[in-house]
Amino acid sequence: MSKYLYSNISFILMNAMLFSFISAIMLLNNGKTIFLEWSIGGSSLNFSMTLLFDFMSCLFMSVVFCISSNVVWYSKSYMSEDKDANRFILLVFGFVISMILLILSPNIMSILLGWDGLGLISYALVVYYPTKKSSSAGMLTVLSNRVGDVCVLLSIAWFTLMGDFNFFIWNLTDELSTNFWLPLLVMSAALTKSAQIPFSAWLPAAMAAPTPVSALVHSSTLVTAGVYLLIRFSYLLEFNWSLTLLFISTMTMFMSGMVAVFESDLKKIIALSTLSQLGVMMFSISLGLYLVAFFHLATHALFKALLFLCAGALIHGVGGSQDVRHFGGLAKNFPLVASCLNLANLSLCGIPFMSGFYSKDLIVELACQNSWNLFIIIIMFISLGLTVAYSIRLTFSGFINFSGNSSNSSLCDIDYTLVSPILILTTISLFSGPTLAWTLFPFPCLILLPSILKMGALIMITLASLSMMSMLSFNLNMENSLNKFIMFNGKMWFLPFLSGQSMTLYSIKSGEQILKILDQGWLEFASYQMSSTKPNKFNYMMNLFQNNSLKVHFLVFLLWSLLAVIYLL
Repeated sequence: MSKYLYSNISFILMNAMLFSFISAIMLLNNGKTIFLEWSIGGSSLNFSMTLLFDFMSCLFMSVVFCISSNVVWYSKSYMSEDKDANRFILLVFGFVISMILLILSPNIMSILLGWDGLGLISYALVVYYPTKKSSSAGMLTVLSNRVGDVCVLLSIAWFTLMGDFNFFIWNLTDELSTNFWLPLLVMSAALTKSAQIPFSAWLPAAMAAPTPVSALVHSSTLVTAGVYLLIRFSYLLEFNWSLTLLFISTMTMFMSGMVAVFESDLKKIIALSTLSQLGVMMFSISLGLYLVAFFHLATHALFKALLFLCAGALIHGVGGSQDVRHFGGLAKNFPLVASCLNLANLSLCGIPFMSGFYSKDLIVELACQNSWNLFIIIIMFISLGLTVAYSIRLTFSGFINFSGNSSNSSLCDIDYTLVSPILILTTISLFSGPTLAWTLFPFPCLILLPSILKMGALIMITLASLSMMSMLSFNLNMENSLNKFIMFNGKMWFLPFLSGQSMTLYSIKSGEQILKILDQGWLEFASYQMSSTKPNKFNYMMNLFQNNSLKVHFLVFLLWSLLAVIYLL
């Protein structure tokens, strides 16, 4: 039964992808936008259910449908031995529906529905395997994303004060320019969903999910929801917080690249590269390059999903091991998968005329054209070199180095259910760069830079490639001399400890103290015990007054006499 369910859902999503892409091209050429609105609200507050169909939403929908259809087809073989295959495919389909609701919603209330749907279903997918590691990773994921959910809820209150829940409030520009909290709330929600510093720990931890989930959820849809939200709310960042976003995204690029160089888990290396590219997208948003950020979002989603699918085929073939040190020489056993993975790696590095080159090189050159300080430019080029470094290390460890060759390798290239989605995504990702570049930017951009900056990206790619290949060829052992530095990067700058163990223990201990002091302490006395004892004393006093007690009248007489004496003195 599950076999036909996989095929039917994959066929439906593929047709939806074709329809969405054709609609995006037509809307872009005609310059039109379609609104479908159902009015629900009352008189003072205008609330309506609105769907927004423009070239951006339709194009992003086509990317999501393309990746999800290939992932579902791929899962038919990858999850064939799973007992709960129907539950898995229905969760994936529910995730796609939540993502489409988020994409098509210009209304913050309906955005919250898709936003919470993404968080809930992603938690269910991360804890899909009933292990302790999956449980802790799922808890870290859902608690980190709840911070963003709270920010979205608080932003609804600010939109309520403005009288409308839609993000295209062009007539309130003066109010937005003086608004301090609304851009902060929207940016905080985007930072948590896109795993920027200090919320970066949950993305590598979420690799405990099945590999098809990582290809769909943690490469192209869930993690890019924050970027897409900031692109839609871009007018908010024109007034405040763009410099803060610039610093956070730059540090995220640098941190993720540095950590990936010392990581050995295959899926975590790809997850850290996703984190690095999310930093690139946030970096371009902070510079005001919203369309370029969306361009990089679309191209990156395709070749990063391809990377995860190739990684899943390799893990599937070597018996379930994810340690790249156990691979070695896999190009002989997996020639087709190895070729596709290397093509995706070249796109990730920004090699000229690959799909990633068209978006990354444009972001780098436009960033150099802006008048930012030298520190930002240096960190950007170092992050670009680190991307090349860990990609070269992954290729060398997995396909060239024969010292870690596994004995249980199998020829998975003959499994057409695994290989066919990989070939389809390879073809689409190769042609997505120039196609989207010619579609979104029909007129070439004239970027005037000095020669050193114009060739800076290519120079950095070449230097990083030569440096990493020389280090790997001579097999330099730096563990003794750089032990503390490797430990610091291997633990991801201690972000998992800060956002996971220590914060959890601190919150549990502080919650216990609050329970003893407040709920079981003076708060209980002030609320329950006082409410039960004070009325009894008050009733006793009223009974004394009503019974004309001489004691009460005598006390009242003494009180009035004392007040009279004080007044006369």
